[in-house]
Amino acid sequence: MNDEAFEALNAVYLRKIASADVVTECTGLESGAARELIAAEIENGSLEDLGGQYMLSEDGTRAVLEGYEERYASLRENSTVEDWYQRFETLNSQFLQTISAWQTSGQDEGVLDKLLKIVSRQVRALGTIAETVPRYTRYADRFEHALELVEAGKSEFITSPTADSIHNIWFEFHEDILTLLGRPRLDAESDH
Repeated sequence: MNDEAFEALNAVYLRKIASADVVTECTGLESGAARELIAAEIENGSLEDLGGQYMLSEDGTRAVLEGYEERYASLRENSTVEDWYQRFETLNSQFLQTISAWQTSGQDEGVLDKLLKIVSRQVRALGTIAETVPRYTRYADRFEHALELVEAGKSEFITSPTADSIHNIWFEFHEDILTLLGRPRLDAESDH
């Protein structure tokens, strides 16, 4: 599987169900290229079409996990990546506490300011790991775009499940780094 096909299928893997627009948003592919990849992956049995929303078949899920293994197995024993991941988990705890506080505080501006600073720290951190995993620059781009929209007053880009919101991007990234490291989510959560 080439990198573009891996990234398109991975976008669906991370979102669980996704439209062609979501695949375009997550991968940075041109819309036409994303649609062609989706059509090809439906044809070969990796994706199932649920009326314009796509999900992975069992074969598609297996192909994505094999794609992680082929590309990243060598990073699983890399101390630089492990150190980076441990710092991310510390930031992740702060993010989860802060976004929960924002949701329960009646959307307090001070809490929002703290949340945006955490996301900005994550964008800077992605700049360092992107030397090892270049496709992670796409997460930084997506976070920056969401931050711009939130700062322009579009609060749906904080937590909306139907937008490329900060919360969605964070969740997808967390799932991505756990899969890259070969760590099921439940194991990672039990470490904290």
